[in-house]
Amino acid sequence: MLLILMRSAECVPLEAGQRDSERALTDSGFGDVISSAIFVNSLGLDPKVILSSPFKRTKQTADILSEHLSNHPPVITAASIMPGSGVEELMRAVISNSDAGSDEWVVAVGHQPDIGMTLKELLEPANQFNLPVDPGSIFGIIVQNINGRLSGQLMFQFSPKAMRA
Repeated sequence: MLLILMRSAECVPLEAGQRDSERALTDSGFGDVISSAIFVNSLGLDPKVILSSPFKRTKQTADILSEHLSNHPPVITAASIMPGSGVEELMRAVISNSDAGSDEWVVAVGHQPDIGMTLKELLEPANQFNLPVDPGSIFGIIVQNINGRLSGQLMFQFSPKAMRA
Protein backbone atom coordinates (compact mmCIF):
# COMPACT_ATOMS: atom_id res chain seq x y z
CA MET A 1 0.00 0.00 0.00
CA LEU A 2 1.23 3.48 -0.85
CA LEU A 3 0.22 6.16 1.63
CA ILE A 4 0.56 9.92 1.75
CA LEU A 5 -0.02 11.30 5.23
CA MET A 6 -0.78 15.01 5.25
CA ARG A 7 -1.30 17.25 8.22
CA SER A 8 -4.05 19.79 7.67
CA ALA A 9 -2.69 23.10 6.45
CA GLU A 10 -2.32 26.20 8.60
CA CYS A 11 -5.60 27.25 10.20
CA VAL A 12 -6.87 30.25 12.11
CA PRO A 13 -6.25 30.35 15.87
CA LEU A 14 -9.00 29.10 18.15
CA GLU A 15 -11.18 31.98 19.31
CA ALA A 16 -13.20 32.20 22.51
CA GLY A 17 -16.47 30.28 22.12
CA GLN A 18 -15.39 28.65 18.88
CA ARG A 19 -15.28 24.88 18.50
CA ASP A 20 -11.96 23.44 17.37
CA SER A 21 -13.78 21.55 14.62
CA GLU A 22 -14.93 24.87 13.08
CA ARG A 23 -11.48 26.40 12.50
CA ALA A 24 -10.86 27.25 8.85
CA LEU A 25 -7.65 27.45 6.84
CA THR A 26 -5.79 30.74 6.63
CA ASP A 27 -5.06 32.31 3.24
CA SER A 28 -1.52 30.97 3.64
CA GLY A 29 -2.93 27.51 4.36
CA PHE A 30 -4.99 27.62 1.15
CA GLY A 31 -1.86 28.53 -0.79
CA ASP A 32 0.14 25.76 0.86
CA VAL A 33 -2.41 23.13 -0.20
CA ILE A 34 -2.38 24.36 -3.78
CA SER A 35 1.44 24.19 -3.74
CA SER A 36 1.19 20.65 -2.34
CA ALA A 37 -1.12 19.58 -5.16
CA ILE A 38 1.14 21.09 -7.81
CA PHE A 39 4.09 19.34 -6.21
CA VAL A 40 2.33 15.94 -6.02
CA ASN A 41 1.35 16.37 -9.69
CA SER A 42 4.98 17.08 -10.56
CA LEU A 43 5.97 13.78 -8.93
CA GLY A 44 3.52 11.96 -11.22
CA LEU A 45 1.45 10.64 -8.32
CA ASP A 46 -2.27 10.07 -8.87
CA PRO A 47 -3.92 9.28 -5.53
CA LYS A 48 -6.91 6.95 -5.73
CA VAL A 49 -8.75 8.63 -2.86
CA ILE A 50 -8.30 11.32 -0.21
CA LEU A 51 -9.50 10.58 3.31
CA SER A 52 -10.27 13.47 5.62
CA SER A 53 -11.26 14.05 9.21
CA PRO A 54 -14.67 15.78 9.43
CA PHE A 55 -13.07 18.92 10.91
CA LYS A 56 -13.42 22.00 8.70
CA ARG A 57 -9.68 22.58 8.23
CA THR A 58 -8.98 19.00 7.13
CA LYS A 59 -12.00 18.92 4.82
CA GLN A 60 -10.84 22.19 3.26
CA THR A 61 -7.31 20.78 2.89
CA ALA A 62 -8.64 17.59 1.25
CA ASP A 63 -11.09 19.41 -1.04
CA ILE A 64 -8.50 21.92 -2.27
CA LEU A 65 -5.97 19.12 -2.78
CA SER A 66 -8.48 17.10 -4.83
CA GLU A 67 -9.49 20.14 -6.88
CA HIS A 68 -5.87 20.84 -7.84
CA LEU A 69 -4.63 17.27 -8.38
CA SER A 70 -4.65 16.23 -12.03
CA ASN A 71 -6.91 13.20 -11.44
CA HIS A 72 -9.30 14.91 -8.93
CA PRO A 73 -9.63 11.93 -6.57
CA PRO A 74 -12.78 11.63 -4.48
CA VAL A 75 -12.70 12.93 -0.92
CA ILE A 76 -14.13 10.65 1.74
CA THR A 77 -14.86 11.98 5.21
CA ALA A 78 -13.69 9.44 7.78
CA ALA A 79 -14.82 10.15 11.35
CA SER A 80 -12.26 7.60 12.48
CA ILE A 81 -9.42 10.04 11.81
CA MET A 82 -10.67 12.84 14.03
CA PRO A 83 -8.14 14.35 16.45
CA GLY A 84 -7.26 11.89 19.19
CA SER A 85 -8.57 8.84 17.34
CA GLY A 86 -5.08 7.37 17.26
CA VAL A 87 -2.94 5.30 14.96
CA GLU A 88 -5.15 2.21 14.79
CA GLU A 89 -8.25 4.14 13.73
CA LEU A 90 -6.37 6.19 11.13
CA MET A 91 -4.79 3.08 9.61
CA ARG A 92 -8.13 1.21 9.72
CA ALA A 93 -9.66 4.01 7.62
CA VAL A 94 -6.75 3.86 5.17
CA ILE A 95 -6.87 0.07 4.85
CA SER A 96 -10.64 0.01 4.37
CA ASN A 97 -10.28 2.46 1.46
CA SER A 98 -7.33 0.86 -0.30
CA ASP A 99 -6.16 -2.36 -1.85
CA ALA A 100 -3.34 -3.68 0.35
CA GLY A 101 -1.35 -5.05 -2.57
CA SER A 102 -2.01 -2.09 -4.83
CA ASP A 103 0.47 0.42 -6.14
CA GLU A 104 -2.17 3.17 -5.90
CA TRP A 105 -1.65 6.09 -3.54
CA VAL A 106 -4.11 6.89 -0.76
CA VAL A 107 -3.96 10.29 0.96
CA ALA A 108 -5.03 10.69 4.59
CA VAL A 109 -5.44 14.29 5.79
CA GLY A 110 -5.41 14.42 9.55
CA HIS A 111 -4.28 16.18 12.68
CA GLN A 112 -1.27 16.41 14.90
CA PRO A 113 -0.35 14.52 17.07
CA ASP A 114 -2.09 11.64 15.24
CA ILE A 115 -0.08 12.09 12.02
CA GLY A 116 3.17 12.13 14.02
CA MET A 117 2.13 9.09 16.06
CA THR A 118 1.25 7.20 12.88
CA LEU A 119 4.61 8.08 11.35
CA LYS A 120 6.36 6.95 14.51
CA GLU A 121 4.44 3.66 14.60
CA LEU A 122 5.10 2.88 10.94
CA LEU A 123 8.71 4.08 10.73
CA GLU A 124 10.20 3.49 14.18
CA PRO A 125 11.17 -0.17 13.65
CA ALA A 126 13.61 1.05 11.00
CA ASN A 127 14.67 4.04 13.14
CA GLN A 128 13.52 6.39 10.41
CA PHE A 129 11.36 8.62 12.58
CA ASN A 130 12.71 11.95 13.64
CA LEU A 131 10.71 14.25 11.40
CA PRO A 132 8.93 17.55 12.06
CA VAL A 133 5.21 17.47 11.29
CA ASP A 134 4.50 21.09 10.35
CA PRO A 135 1.04 22.14 9.13
CA GLY A 136 0.63 21.15 5.47
CA SER A 137 3.56 18.70 5.44
CA ILE A 138 3.27 15.53 3.37
CA PHE A 139 4.91 12.15 3.94
CA GLY A 140 5.00 9.36 1.33
CA ILE A 141 5.24 5.88 2.83
CA ILE A 142 5.29 2.35 1.48
CA VAL A 143 3.24 0.37 4.02
CA GLN A 144 3.60 -3.40 4.35
CA ASN A 145 2.03 -5.96 6.61
CA ILE A 146 4.92 -7.97 8.04
CA ASN A 147 3.86 -10.87 10.29
CA GLY A 148 0.63 -9.09 11.18
CA ARG A 149 2.29 -5.75 11.96
CA LEU A 150 2.16 -2.69 9.73
CA SER A 151 5.58 -1.34 8.89
CA GLY A 152 6.52 1.53 6.63
CA GLN A 153 9.40 2.81 4.59
CA LEU A 154 9.61 6.58 4.11
CA MET A 155 9.82 7.54 0.44
CA PHE A 156 9.57 11.31 0.81
CA GLN A 157 8.80 14.13 3.21
CA PHE A 158 8.18 17.72 2.21
CA SER A 159 7.12 20.83 4.09
CA PRO A 160 5.02 23.53 2.43
CA LYS A 161 8.12 25.74 2.21
CA ALA A 162 10.01 23.02 0.30
CA MET A 163 7.06 22.43 -2.05
CA ARG A 164 6.88 26.16 -2.89
CA ALA A 165 10.57 26.31 -3.80
